[in-house]
Amino acid sequence: MIKIFFSLLLSVIILPVFAQKADNRITIGTIDTLNSKILNEKRAIYIHIPDGDKNQRYPVLYILDGETHFQSAVAIVEQISGIIPNMVIVGIVNTDRERDLTPTHVSPDKLVSPGEARHTGGGENFLSFIEKELIPYVDTHYPTTSYRVFSGHSLGGLTVMNAFINHQNLFNTYIAIDPSLWWEQENWIKRQEPGLLQHNLNNKALFLAVANNVPEGMDTVSVLKDTTGAAPVTHALLPFVYWLKEKHPNGLRWSYKFYPNEWHGSVELNAEYDALRYLFTFYHFDMNHLRAHPELNADSLIAAHFDDVSAKFGYKVLPSESLVNDVAYAYMGMHKMDAAYALFKRNTYNYPQSGNAFDSLGDFYTNKGDKQKAIEAYTKSLSLQETADTRKKLNDLK
Repeated sequence: MIKIFFSLLLSVIILPVFAQKADNRITIGTIDTLNSKILNEKRAIYIHIPDGDKNQRYPVLYILDGETHFQSAVAIVEQISGIIPNMVIVGIVNTDRERDLTPTHVSPDKLVSPGEARHTGGGENFLSFIEKELIPYVDTHYPTTSYRVFSGHSLGGLTVMNAFINHQNLFNTYIAIDPSLWWEQENWIKRQEPGLLQHNLNNKALFLAVANNVPEGMDTVSVLKDTTGAAPVTHALLPFVYWLKEKHPNGLRWSYKFYPNEWHGSVELNAEYDALRYLFTFYHFDMNHLRAHPELNADSLIAAHFDDVSAKFGYKVLPSESLVNDVAYAYMGMHKMDAAYALFKRNTYNYPQSGNAFDSLGDFYTNKGDKQKAIEAYTKSLSLQETADTRKKLNDLK
């Protein structure tokens, strides 16, 4: 695999979240390839795996136009992990963008920007590649769970909408950023709407981003009445938003956001961040509630919260080691030793291969004055991971 490296500017921005390597470069992922029989070509994918317990598995964010959107997605997810779950990120690199990201064939004269679009309408084949080759490959080679997010911008957003409406077994949540619903002169999306109302969309979520593509001298009302094609993306997307508001598809959790200061080419970064925050509103544990009510049983509250998270993911989700540690140290600082012990101990059960979990338990015993148990905990920590800090604490006790 070939390492991908940020430019100097971007590496400065995200330096805190990526491990520094011996050659002084910042590595955010790898390039992998697989041979697709369905597409009859070799496909490159960019892969980011979070740093952490080698036995941990993660939800997966599949992002289209990987060559342009992978780096920003990695930075966003790593920056706000804890508020959202950390994720394996798969950037799907294009070979023939217009072929793969369009659901039906149209003649070039029907395109908003014909450009060099020689082929269109390969979207169903491309989604078949994702379902039958890409997802099984990623699940086999990387530490994934069954929970998947699909994100795309422009034609990529059109592909996300196709998957959302017609291939709902593939992904759990969807991010469509200024999607090209103008496709087929807006006839494609109009054909999909009746069928969407027939689906059971429980546990599905959708975020739509709407950029400000409105020409000077017009507003969103006049754009919808326009017949000149002055703002085709907005002309098609806003009616679909209004349709969702009116019809309330069965069980769907959805939201949209209009970005008055962003246009089609600049909206992706802010929208990706907002979408992930919205889609995972259920994930973050509210520490402020415990700070206001330290008399509450923190261990039980955290366990109950992540039982609810687990129900939404469809599999057991453990609270992060860092979350439990933060609460445990806070309670130890308040001299609520029984509460602190329950939390420190929980981390050793949840993360038995974590040297840090046992180091923290050693800190608890040291604070409590139980020298022998502190030595045992630090010794266990060092058997899992040698660190200078833990070694010094053990030597000081001895």
